[in-house]
Amino acid sequence: MKKNIAKNIVLSVITGSVLAASQMASAHTRLQTPIIDENAARHGSNYNNQVISHGCRNPDTGTADINTAGTVVVFPDGVDSAITVDGVATDKGLIDFVSNWGSPVQKIQNKDVFTIEHEIKDPLGNVLGFWATGGTGLQGGLTGVIPFRTSGVVIEPTSCAKTVKFVVAIADVCAFTNVSGFNDATVMLWTPAVGSMFDGTEELNGYNSPASLTVNRTSELPEACGEGSDIVVTPSAEQLNRDMTIEINGAQAWPTP
Repeated sequence: MKKNIAKNIVLSVITGSVLAASQMASAHTRLQTPIIDENAARHGSNYNNQVISHGCRNPDTGTADINTAGTVVVFPDGVDSAITVDGVATDKGLIDFVSNWGSPVQKIQNKDVFTIEHEIKDPLGNVLGFWATGGTGLQGGLTGVIPFRTSGVVIEPTSCAKTVKFVVAIADVCAFTNVSGFNDATVMLWTPAVGSMFDGTEELNGYNSPASLTVNRTSELPEACGEGSDIVVTPSAEQLNRDMTIEINGAQAWPTP
């Protein structure tokens, strides 16, 4: 009897460890609503949240319980983004598939998790993302929700796009370091591996596992399109190197110089 009890305890511990590891591997930072319908009729907005599922990994315990001090979210600008059609690269521009991308995101003011927040703009003033930091941040082990909204996306009526998936780059910062200081204890990178300084490495948690926002077509497809095509839009390395920084009062705070 005692041997069976001890055996069951050991099995429970092993099972719990495997489950914790599995949850750690799958609990990425994502958008609360990753799939939306196009908004061709209303040209309105879609309200959403960035969900930070956990902090950085504690090297002593292996658990993701290091507090998150800030976060950065960047959508592709559509200018020099990589675009694929059913998995095949194309030379067409985003305007061939989406009529109104321009300035796709707006931060909703909220200081529940971080006390300082700011929109990220391209050289033309288009808002392509946001960052937030300050205050006590997100306590390790808890989940944080960061609200924002996206403009109602209109899929180009003459295109054969049935879905358009925008790859979203996210960094959850636990310690303000330079790029050489990036590791699982200082930052969780949920970014596409496109050759930017925010790629991370294959040894780090979340490598090449970005978030995404997929827009489903609700308007009628042209008859010649058949079942239509799936479009994927990925930000370039140049854009991420430019836009994924936290700058406070004109000075770059992360990554540190």
